[in-house]
Amino acid sequence: MSANLRARLARGLERIWWRAKPPPRSLRVLAALYGLSAGRLERPQEKPDCPVIVVGNLTAGGNGKTPVVLAVVEHFLGQGLNPAIITRGYGGTATGTPLLVSADTDSRACGDEARMLANRTVAPVWVCRLRAQALDRAIRSGADLVVSDDGLQHVGLPRSYELCLIDQRRGFGNGRLLPAGPLRQPIERLQSVDRVLYKRDEGSALKPDEWGFELSFDGWFNLQDRPLDPPPSGAKLHAVAGIADPEPFFSGLRSMGYRVQPHALQDHQPIDPDWLLSLAGPVVMTEKDAARLDGRLQADGLWVLRVRAMLPGQLLDELDSHVRKFKS
Repeated sequence: MSANLRARLARGLERIWWRAKPPPRSLRVLAALYGLSAGRLERPQEKPDCPVIVVGNLTAGGNGKTPVVLAVVEHFLGQGLNPAIITRGYGGTATGTPLLVSADTDSRACGDEARMLANRTVAPVWVCRLRAQALDRAIRSGADLVVSDDGLQHVGLPRSYELCLIDQRRGFGNGRLLPAGPLRQPIERLQSVDRVLYKRDEGSALKPDEWGFELSFDGWFNLQDRPLDPPPSGAKLHAVAGIADPEPFFSGLRSMGYRVQPHALQDHQPIDPDWLLSLAGPVVMTEKDAARLDGRLQADGLWVLRVRAMLPGQLLDELDSHVRKFKS
């Protein structure tokens, strides 16, 4: 199947997932079959050799997992620990055996998210389709704590703490299992996670017992990760976002006073450098999109806008307590 056909298929499914109208009967039948296995994906009970914190979600696509992983890892680095990150390396080819990712690793081998993580942190980033192998390699290489970017449904991965993210704006869509809806597992899976954390939607309130986080813009850079001054105030921008939910990126730029021409790509969609350079005027993209370009473009007029996850203090306190108890 070609990349363009996959992108069209994905866009068609997503339109079905996030609307109130019932999905076609054929998808409902496939979802029932999928549910026969998804319902058995319970939380693994095997205890790992060190604290393993899984940052995941129930829906297909991202809910801010990678920025949250970065924030958690930076917190533990500040505590003097030696955390490592493990991830599947979605979209990459080198997933059969554990691969240590660096800022020079080709994103076509490791995937855009792993490359982005390696760009942003000194913590080692290990990629493997079998996360248990990545976990073993991380521990043998000196990690005393491991954070998994995604993996809630990966039954072969031992874990000690599960953090499940929910997008407050989009929720669970039509509430159906794949492929009729966005759910990887039934909503009842939330009963077995350690903590649910909501990605906040501006203007929406949380219940008193709910915890949330926010994504904030965190600086302008070029494709070689060097800081840049932002585009001129009020400028018209071509905004490129190949992420699961690009609208908050576009609306955030508008709130900064820019006139935005949005270009919503499919999540992980390859970017044609010639097309990118053909866009007239300032072009700004997400950090994950930039990771797929591997710093290959040297052109002026291209900005990368980073985001940072602002985690609630009570979550960090809870994670600290978990690690202390695990090690005692």
